[in-house]
Amino acid sequence: MSELRPVVLYGASGSTGRLVAEYLREYSIPFVAAGRNKARIQEVMDKVPGIETADYEIAEVDGSVESLTRLFEGRAVVCNTVGPFMRYAEPVVEAAIRAGVHYLDTAGEQDHILRLKDEWGPRFAAAGRAASSAMSIQYALHDIAARICLETPGVDTLELGSYANAIPTVGSTQSIFDVIRADAYHLQDGRLKKYDGVVRQDIVVPGSGYVVTGLNWGGTAMPAFFKDDRRVRNCRMVVAMQNQDIWKRVIDLERLFKVSLQWLPEEALYPVLDRMAAGMTADSPPRENRHVQRSLDWCSARGNTATSRVVIQSSTGYQMTGLMQAYAASRLLGSTHNGVGFRSPAELLGHRELMGAVESYGFARIIEESAA
Repeated sequence: MSELRPVVLYGASGSTGRLVAEYLREYSIPFVAAGRNKARIQEVMDKVPGIETADYEIAEVDGSVESLTRLFEGRAVVCNTVGPFMRYAEPVVEAAIRAGVHYLDTAGEQDHILRLKDEWGPRFAAAGRAASSAMSIQYALHDIAARICLETPGVDTLELGSYANAIPTVGSTQSIFDVIRADAYHLQDGRLKKYDGVVRQDIVVPGSGYVVTGLNWGGTAMPAFFKDDRRVRNCRMVVAMQNQDIWKRVIDLERLFKVSLQWLPEEALYPVLDRMAAGMTADSPPRENRHVQRSLDWCSARGNTATSRVVIQSSTGYQMTGLMQAYAASRLLGSTHNGVGFRSPAELLGHRELMGAVESYGFARIIEESAA
């Protein structure tokens, strides 16, 4: 068993999976590139820079709990990149629990993250294993910013924002549309409070004169991360894209869903949502350009007499996601992570340590950190 490659990359043929493979190679971590189509996986792996020096194998599975459990047994970590996670995560999580392995994913859907934390998290804890979601550009950087703000005693309210020039992958676009059908929450007075659908809000981008329109983006991961943290009474987040057509499409979709689609069974609804998502992202996007795909992410925290603020500037978010997954896998393999059960990315790895990892590759840096 000890000779088995310790990490399984599930969803290796996707855009994000390819980038995770790239950084698993950077960390010299042997891995299994797994998915439903062996030929497609091989085609994608052949395009990973430096793949000839990686220690990996390819495994084809049918996506069932049974086939995934057989694959995971004897391994240590699963990196799951198969979204939308509200649809496809359950058998992967169940198999990880049965096989007794650590679980990482790149999800941004609040509904999935709440389920991973509340339903599956205790089962991972009982097995002595960790489970972490949103180990990705959304929402690990925001998790870092929030926890740096919480270093200031007395703050209890977190207001977060994001402004990005990003080209969503196919899976990300499907996830954006998928969350329309789920309830979304923010944290108010220590309790999750449901939003009344998609909420639009204008925000000021730090360090600029831009006022842009953002959305509550399915609630985001942040209220889920902090709902049981007694330091935090209130938490909410707004996400804005440089392509301002995206929020308009989401608003239009919500209207269509409420009028025409909400009564459809899932097997009929998913193809409709996916066709609409394909209108935004029809195929895998090109590799990101650092001079173009840039983001600003921030957290402003306050209490009765205390305030703090952190702004993080970054680029090429999907490449950063690949790095975060590989770095997290490395920490889990070395047993230098923090705790078992559900852990947010910064909880699992330490917010300063995780920030150091992305800084070391030049992907991000803190450009503002203040407290009063």
